[in-house]
Amino acid sequence: MYINSEHKKAQELLDEQKFEKSLIAFNKALKLDPNHPDILSHRGVLHLHMNQKRKCFDDLELSLELDKGYAYRYAALAYARDYFGDLEGAILLYQQAVEVDPEDAISHNNLGLLMEKQGYQQKAKDNFEKADKLAQIQDDMLDKLNELESEEEKFLVKNNDEGSISKSNPLPKPGTMNTPKGEPLQPKKLKADTPPTFGQVSKDLVTKKSVFKEFVSFVKNGFKLEK
Repeated sequence: MYINSEHKKAQELLDEQKFEKSLIAFNKALKLDPNHPDILSHRGVLHLHMNQKRKCFDDLELSLELDKGYAYRYAALAYARDYFGDLEGAILLYQQAVEVDPEDAISHNNLGLLMEKQGYQQKAKDNFEKADKLAQIQDDMLDKLNELESEEEKFLVKNNDEGSISKSNPLPKPGTMNTPKGEPLQPKKLKADTPPTFGQVSKDLVTKKSVFKEFVSFVKNGFKLEK
């Protein structure tokens, strides 16, 4: 989700690896929405790819300070800490991420990778197993939601053909069912149908669960996109 038009432009430029122009757009985006944690987080990732360590940390640390209840703020900074060689700092931040969100499969997986680097094989194994279990649960839940949505579509089509749906109390349209919190329920698959672009990986690896499998491949491939 883009916060404003400049934010969208910045991400599109990042997809094209036009870093300097992307930075200009990010700066404009922050002028429109000062200190927005999403924009700061994404600009922090841009600084990472520009190898600007201090600026990267500054953005991600401020993003975390502004949104401490969101596990991915910790994971974003943890990823950057590891990228720039601070293994201990990264481990502590990933541990905080899973404390905030025990079902954060990505952070469990990344914590396992770092534990493995330190030689803690059993701890790494525990985290990998937890990540795999959570990822499978998420896949199963999304598959069930998609099945329900498919059945809902069939029901609507059938009843529309029969002209039996009440106009005063119509059934919700597919994809518009709400969560218990009243938020729109729009399930997405955890794995993408097509390879992610450079900008998508650089943005999503610290903000979304939907790229879990792509992220694992990204890390194991030495932080490089597979061609």
